[in-house]
Amino acid sequence: MNPFFRRIRHQLANDNQFLKYSRYAIGEIALVVVGILIALQINDWNENRKTTKNEIKILKELKNDLETNLNEIEETYNTTKNRQLSTVLILDYFQKALPVDDSLKRAFENINMDGLFNIANTTYKFIENQGINTLSNDSLRIRVTEMYERHLKNISTREAANWSIINEELLPLMNESFIASPTVEKVLSFSVEAINTPKNISLLRKDNRFKNAIIRLQNWLLVRLNWQQEAFITLEQLIIDVQKDIDRLSN
Repeated sequence: MNPFFRRIRHQLANDNQFLKYSRYAIGEIALVVVGILIALQINDWNENRKTTKNEIKILKELKNDLETNLNEIEETYNTTKNRQLSTVLILDYFQKALPVDDSLKRAFENINMDGLFNIANTTYKFIENQGINTLSNDSLRIRVTEMYERHLKNISTREAANWSIINEELLPLMNESFIASPTVEKVLSFSVEAINTPKNISLLRKDNRFKNAIIRLQNWLLVRLNWQQEAFITLEQLIIDVQKDIDRLSN
């Protein structure tokens, strides 16, 4: 048997077949390796494409939520401003000892009205649950987090404090010193009557409890206006930058 294999090796060596087969084998291996590398690269490209497509979708949904929040801030700002101006009017009427008229009644109606700020945060919660890699732009992700965790959350917190002043201080005094009469503020279509008429305006002017409650409300409304305005400006720019990131990823 051994002489047989020796003859085959000798023949291959003479015919240079071993070198030919080695080159062929190396070529085949190289082709397989290149094929694998190309397949991995294509797979990575497909995965990156899917990831980018998914991120664009998330950013578009986030932008819609942010635009909803912008509209909410605008509406609550207008309501807060109207209420703040009503407190100014009430204190001015008290200082000048002016009689009760429709303007004063309207002011008393307005101070107890407030627009509820409803945060649109579905997409933000999704991003939060998915982790830090959901958005590839680190700076943008940090700003989105700050918007929700600082600006928008503080609007809601200050809104809750506002209702505390209304429910715990102002309304008990108004229930004691006011009577209901037909609504003057026509936009309040849901209400036929409102607590808007002092039983005795002269006594009410001398009631420091009521005046102090109005002053506290006025100061708190001014704080809310400043915070809402800052949030509005910051949110406007954030929406612009989210769109820029959508455009960047789409190209």
